[in-house]
Amino acid sequence: MSTQVPAVVSCTNEETVRPIADFHPSLWGNQFITGASNFKSAIDATTREQHEALKQEIRRMITATTENPAEKLQLIDEIQRLDVSYHFEKEIEDVLEEVSRDLDCDSDDLYTTSLRFRLLRQQGIKISVWYVILL
Repeated sequence: MSTQVPAVVSCTNEETVRPIADFHPSLWGNQFITGASNFKSAIDATTREQHEALKQEIRRMITATTENPAEKLQLIDEIQRLDVSYHFEKEIEDVLEEVSRDLDCDSDDLYTTSLRFRLLRQQGIKISVWYVILL
């Protein structure tokens, strides 16, 4: 036996009256609403040139040859933590490929070994943890 529930249809022309909160106007106005969209256009030419010069300097630091690969790993880690690594993806990829080929570098400290392992795994380079530990 099935029971049917009658549908309630209300076709009234009454408007729904909602209570109005009487909030005070904001002290800040609308500057934060419109300010976010205009941020990129507000940067002047000298600031853009400074940004480009700093990017080139970081690129030079990443690609510079150094005897200590731990310094490059530390630099890559700092760049990623600052969340600006998207500017230097190709350079970081090249350095990590080079580090993955030369795993016989002398790093006696655990920090450098774990940093190398983490950066290589984040880049998608498959490396065994046992190989890193046995080095």
